[in-house]
Amino acid sequence: MSTSPYHPQHDEQFLWARFCNGDREAFGEIYRRYFPLLFRYCIRFTTDRALVKDMLQDFFSQLYIQRAGLSLSVNLKSYLMVSARRKLFRYLDQSAHGPASLDEGTASGFALELSPESILINRQRTEQTTRLLQQKLDALTLRQKEAIYLRFYEGLSYEEIADIMVLKEVKYARTLIYRAIAELKELLAENESALMLR
Repeated sequence: MSTSPYHPQHDEQFLWARFCNGDREAFGEIYRRYFPLLFRYCIRFTTDRALVKDMLQDFFSQLYIQRAGLSLSVNLKSYLMVSARRKLFRYLDQSAHGPASLDEGTASGFALELSPESILINRQRTEQTTRLLQQKLDALTLRQKEAIYLRFYEGLSYEEIADIMVLKEVKYARTLIYRAIAELKELLAENESALMLR
């Protein structure tokens, strides 16, 4: 007797359908699974952790209240990230310490740090390379940082990234990431050359 393979997307669709039909346990499960992810994402736009927590509590409360009118056919992770991002920007606008718009291209406003597992070279070179890479990450535009985070820290597809970041076409998500990576690779190549000449 064969069993069909497990698909996380099917599980999420079933969970979402249960939630939309008023299942409180499904709501609890969605909250448990996605609150940490949404918090990690939203805290990169602001250092005000209390504001993010308040916003997410409000977000999940509204989600529960409006559940009956929600579409059953959604990509749950993308849908929650899009909705929470939108709500966060409204909160930040009201608190007068957030970006003026989603299209702001300045280098501030989205925190992106190197992950520990990104360090793959020996310890003597690590400190200099890490410092230079962090400077380069800091110099990326807000949208490049966000796209890099969504792709490599959250493992989202280009389609999901375009959806979350409200980009008109998927190719814009690819371009944002490609340009950011190209800049980082250029810096690594220059640093490697300099170290070899010593």
